[in-house]
Amino acid sequence: MLDTFRKLYSFRWLLSELVWRDLVLRYRGSVLGFAWTLLNPLLFVAVYTLVFSIYLKNGIRAYPLFLLSGMIPWLWVSSAVSAAVTSILDGRTFVGKTLLPTELLVIVPVLSNGLNFLITIALLFVVSLVLGVNVAWALLFLPLLLVIQLCITLAFALLVATFNVFYRDFQQIVSYLLMAFVFLTPIFYLQSAVPTNLQWMVTYSPIAALISAYQHVFYFGTPPSWRDLLFAGVFGVVLLLIAVSYFNRNRDAFVEFV
Repeated sequence: MLDTFRKLYSFRWLLSELVWRDLVLRYRGSVLGFAWTLLNPLLFVAVYTLVFSIYLKNGIRAYPLFLLSGMIPWLWVSSAVSAAVTSILDGRTFVGKTLLPTELLVIVPVLSNGLNFLITIALLFVVSLVLGVNVAWALLFLPLLLVIQLCITLAFALLVATFNVFYRDFQQIVSYLLMAFVFLTPIFYLQSAVPTNLQWMVTYSPIAALISAYQHVFYFGTPPSWRDLLFAGVFGVVLLLIAVSYFNRNRDAFVEFV
């Protein structure tokens, strides 16, 4: 892990350039450009609010804020993993043929989507103020949540990108897994709405714990529960260690398969 961090630090200038290039290329040719960073979650919220709050009448107070506080963190995870799963294959011209560390190919979509997240999170502050939610000192936990989410997102990205090099069908499976996760995680509904016999699916989900922590800060205006922080934090660190180990163990075989 330390060797990986040292290598990334030595290529930090290239990493920043690649992240910026990824952001620019994403919106090249579009009229609204970076405005889509804010428009995308707003369009999601408009549709899901119509379905869950008006059609299905779930009765959740200030539903747009509740939805945003879970949707915006989830978009970072899902967008980064979706882009990272093919990142090594897409960058095959660099694998084993240049000094570019292969892990940079995976980290770029994680960081570029992380910057999108930092921009869109401004929406939560605005909506919280409009709806009168006092986030106040609960915001002190935000940097910790960002670190935990970075660990979890990077770990998933490294795992799926590595696995997809050897099993190309996996990128199709990832899209379905992400679709399942978004509905199995209490983003559109309260955790109390989950049937008792299925509560374990939420209780033992680190993603649900992370989303719950964000909802506590921005929707309830209270500090996250220590159980959520500890569970998500320990899971993120352990999974990242496993992911880096798995990536490094298979690094030399990438050239043969890409």
